[in-house]
Amino acid sequence: MSENLAFERRFSDFGPAVQPEERTQEILDIVEDFMHRWGYSVRNLIGAELTVEHLGSSAEGGADLIFRMAALDYFEIVLRGRNGAVSYGGWLTGTLPVSVSGEQVNGRPVLLTTRREGGEIRHEFDPLTGYRPVMETANLPLHAVWRLSDAI
Repeated sequence: MSENLAFERRFSDFGPAVQPEERTQEILDIVEDFMHRWGYSVRNLIGAELTVEHLGSSAEGGADLIFRMAALDYFEIVLRGRNGAVSYGGWLTGTLPVSVSGEQVNGRPVLLTTRREGGEIRHEFDPLTGYRPVMETANLPLHAVWRLSDAI
């Protein structure tokens, strides 16, 4: 059983729907880091859509954030630990819908995205690198293969 995630608001709107814990300095530092690391432009962040989900952390620890980067087939994840500390949670490639499967790997659910050509791309959590696509599950786009080969 899987649940599709809704990306219903833009991170840059910072309106009343954006909760204070979603715009802390720690989260902005992680966003700045993945923007620099992966070469995103400011336009990608301005148009980024956001969803909030608990990806294996307890509900008391605060929700994790998933950014759907504008004009690209990438999603970036910020995880929140049980003590509220935030960390980079990895990335997904593919298009909507993004779904949370009932299967878990390393204590976090497997996430599924859609390939433009049809089918799904499976993403598993690794404690050292965060979420990443699984190479064996689909013919990944060349840009995603390149990113997987890039040392973190």
